[in-house]
Amino acid sequence: MSALLKKPPGMQQIDIIKIYEKKRCLIVDDLTDVRTFYKRMLKSFGVRDIDMAATADQAIQHCESHQYGIIICDYNLDESRDGQQVLEELRYMDMLKYTTLFIIITAETSREMVLGAIENQPNDYITKPISQQLMRTRLDRALLKHEDLYKIKAAMDSKSYSRAIKLCDEKIKSKHRYIWDCIRYKAQIYWLMGEPLEAQKIYKSILKEKDFSWAKIGLAKTLMKTEELDDIEGILTEILKKNHRYIEVHDLLSEYYEKVGKYKEAQHSTEQATTLSPKSIIRHRRLAKLAEENYDDETCLKAYEESIRWNYGSCHASEEDYLSLARKTVDVTKNKMTRDVIDKTKKALNLLERMSKRFPEPKNKVKSKLIESQLYASQGKMNHAISLLNGAEEKLSTMEYKDVDVRLDFARAQIMLGDKQLGYKELHLLSKQCKDDLEVLKNIDKISEEPISPMGKARAADLSKKGISAYQKKDFNKALSIFKEAIKMFPNHVGVNLNLVQVVLAKNEADRKTLDSYKTCKKCFERVGKLDTSHNQYNRYQYLFEQFKQEYKHI
Repeated sequence: MSALLKKPPGMQQIDIIKIYEKKRCLIVDDLTDVRTFYKRMLKSFGVRDIDMAATADQAIQHCESHQYGIIICDYNLDESRDGQQVLEELRYMDMLKYTTLFIIITAETSREMVLGAIENQPNDYITKPISQQLMRTRLDRALLKHEDLYKIKAAMDSKSYSRAIKLCDEKIKSKHRYIWDCIRYKAQIYWLMGEPLEAQKIYKSILKEKDFSWAKIGLAKTLMKTEELDDIEGILTEILKKNHRYIEVHDLLSEYYEKVGKYKEAQHSTEQATTLSPKSIIRHRRLAKLAEENYDDETCLKAYEESIRWNYGSCHASEEDYLSLARKTVDVTKNKMTRDVIDKTKKALNLLERMSKRFPEPKNKVKSKLIESQLYASQGKMNHAISLLNGAEEKLSTMEYKDVDVRLDFARAQIMLGDKQLGYKELHLLSKQCKDDLEVLKNIDKISEEPISPMGKARAADLSKKGISAYQKKDFNKALSIFKEAIKMFPNHVGVNLNLVQVVLAKNEADRKTLDSYKTCKKCFERVGKLDTSHNQYNRYQYLFEQFKQEYKHI
């Protein structure tokens, strides 16, 4: 037996068999012959109590009814879910205990599939072909270590954290052969207890002796939690220099960059993580939000598409991925008629139809119709858009409860299709009813041409004052930064959009004009749309638009 498989002092092979005898095992594979093959293997190892599942649903049902010591799950299952998604769902539903060994078996060897599966932290990942000797060697290794640490894991399962720490300390004091695992568990337990400073002390102590990446990651997480941000970037980038495939490190780096306001760097880090592990819906959603912060419309739409692509069978599946993509498509395609825009609109409409079938709740169908009306209106098909809006209004009137999102979609549709008074009436009413919900108030202010919430009004006034002051002092970079921040909060604010255009055009006189500055101005005019001649900003809009056309006539 190798050093890794060396039995604890006094342990004989019969003792290992006795460990197997105590374990209830679940085998998950879609092929009957393979399930039978694994069952025969496990029987020969000493396992007596074995259940089998042919599908992901059966596996989840078994885990709802029983607590397993070992789960052996094939990666490729039925069309609904794969082994990685089974593991993810069990963790999400808190049905996988620390005292359960979860082993993934697969023929998949692609980097993306392997890293994605490992990200969900199975106890082992075995690549086919599988022989009885290979299975025995890998299971013995995992099981012997697991049994040595079983009492600690059981205490963690029961949330008896003080006892778990005591058990860790006993093994650390005795210089147990798994001493570093015990120290790692101890730090993890303090984190679970909500004591990041205690965990931080442990990680710092470890790193004085050993250069463990997991300790650096743990240290970075605790520093993030305690808002000690100075050293985080250096710690995480050092890990990536040695191994750029640490998905968790890319995620942490993204979180750090977002905290310090470096949204482009945050987006880049999340893109790196999605490349390494492309099946994480949560990460694709995060990428979409970051891309929106960076005005990266193409990446935003693509991220929502990917979240939809991978959400079939996922415990994180939601209609919001479809709705968010469609809402973003409205923003991107408004007042445009290029071939690309028409294709994007068709795709959004098709996805909304799929969403309505997959998530057929009445509120989702109403939201879908409201967004569809905006998509058709953005393409100038007003008659069909109004028909859809009227149909949605009729269904809306029969709903006893109208959630915030459906009311926001209703307001957006009314404003876009011409009845601005009715749309703004809904927004004002919603702002009063949700006066303590900051997220709702932020969304209301994003829809409106002028901020409606008291908080939004104050923030818009403050940013405008600071931006204008910087502009008057010819500090165009500062003014640009301020008005871009304002646009994120109030994207439809006519005055803020025109202020940003004015700063860009003034900056062009001092510096050379760039493609990015052209895109910034173009996006501002697209957000503003066509102003009525009675609008108080109409003359300014016309003047700046003529300047813009003259400035960029060669682009």
